[in-house]
Amino acid sequence: MDLWCKKLYRFLDGELESGDEEHFRLHLALCRACASGLHDAMQLEMLSVQALCGAVAHNDAPPPPTSVREPFRLTLPRGRWLQALGAVLAMGMGALAALLTGDGFRPEDPWRTDASARGLEARIAYPAADRYLPYVPVRTSAGDPATLAVAPPVPLRTLAALEEQGDLHGIAAAYLVRGEVRQASDFLSRSAPSVDRDSDRAVVAMAAGDFRGALDLLEGVLRQAPDHPQALWNRALVLRAMGLPLQAAEAFEAVVRRGEPGWSEEAGIRARALRQGGHFLK
Repeated sequence: MDLWCKKLYRFLDGELESGDEEHFRLHLALCRACASGLHDAMQLEMLSVQALCGAVAHNDAPPPPTSVREPFRLTLPRGRWLQALGAVLAMGMGALAALLTGDGFRPEDPWRTDASARGLEARIAYPAADRYLPYVPVRTSAGDPATLAVAPPVPLRTLAALEEQGDLHGIAAAYLVRGEVRQASDFLSRSAPSVDRDSDRAVVAMAAGDFRGALDLLEGVLRQAPDHPQALWNRALVLRAMGLPLQAAEAFEAVVRRGEPGWSEEAGIRARALRQGGHFLK
């Protein structure tokens, strides 16, 4: 039995801390025993509610037996029961059915590689999330660019499978492409140190408006890997945001020289716009 399996009842009672609760949700998506236990708990709770409703409707009916509930420790307050039910709904009934029936798991694409455009201006240093797509910023009713296009959430079981493989950077990248910066930051902090991780930490810093911190991270990456494609691109964005258009243009021209399909063409357009005194897509 996994150590997380022993926390099922604490999860049902709402006694886990927020970080452990999120980890348990990922565990729940992969663990057949816990999914089955949660299913049994749901059934038992519904039977108890039905019995209680019957007791209220018929005053002469005996109260629902408590001896059945005690072994399962399911004395859930109303709020906690709804929380547990919400966790199951978040998994999706199809995923729960697959767990209970033994259907094979087929991971979905968490990095939106089939999208027609990207909503994140920065580049992500995770290969599956760095396929070139034209940049189409979302604009609010006031005309200001939003962070990202509305994207479907990352499938919970896919996240769980990535964590099972130890691919924490992949999970962070899946959150980044959706603009979910806080979650991405959490997983990046747990990822193994690397220049790719620091490049993506700079993306998080950019989203928080910490351009000085982002620049420090990116320059640290480029000292170790001078031709790092994502760091070169993101450094240009930071320099532009800091009001240094000529330095930003030079940084984009370094991307142009790499000859990457899509990225180099867009970098050239951005560099020309900056040298002409404009700010591309701002």
